[in-house]
Amino acid sequence: MNTIIWWESQIERDYIYLLEIDPTVQSYRGQPFKITYISKGVTKNYTPDFWVQRIGQQQVIEVKPASQVNDQKNLDKWRHISHLCEERSMRFMVVTDTMIRQQPKLDNIKLLYKYARSPFTLQQYLDCQCYFTSREPTPFKQVCHDLERKGIYPNLLFKLLYFGWLSTDLMQSIGAASLIQLSQFKGDVQALLLDV
Repeated sequence: MNTIIWWESQIERDYIYLLEIDPTVQSYRGQPFKITYISKGVTKNYTPDFWVQRIGQQQVIEVKPASQVNDQKNLDKWRHISHLCEERSMRFMVVTDTMIRQQPKLDNIKLLYKYARSPFTLQQYLDCQCYFTSREPTPFKQVCHDLERKGIYPNLLFKLLYFGWLSTDLMQSIGAASLIQLSQFKGDVQALLLDV
């Protein structure tokens, strides 16, 4: 999002990593607004952890440890919130730590994030586009070997994976044998070339 996003727990921080790399996410905000509702005659306020604009859908997200999902107090609150969100054409969702912290996916995303700011030139972009166009999924080690003479090193390939221009199976640890290819969700070229 190219801005500071506030989070209140490590689980929320990890969820931000998932939002940042998800090609269906157009924008999101942390602690976006307050929702007022009445429960058992008492007026209460609720602040969602996130508001997410996805392609074709707005979501109000609550991030919670899985151990707290079946707490009756939470279930009562979420029932009210879900109804109010539905009235406003938004979908309320509870996302748990077990949903967020799927491994090795989360560790892969954190690895790719480290290289998101790697400088990337237009010529490197064109060289990558030429290399990957009409190419079958290729092992990471082979791609590194083939592109090294063009000045394209692993850090730049990680950047392309992070921005969604390339894809790989994030449910497998990224390594020499990881197959990479052009993504169907080619990210914004401008974002690749800027030092974000």
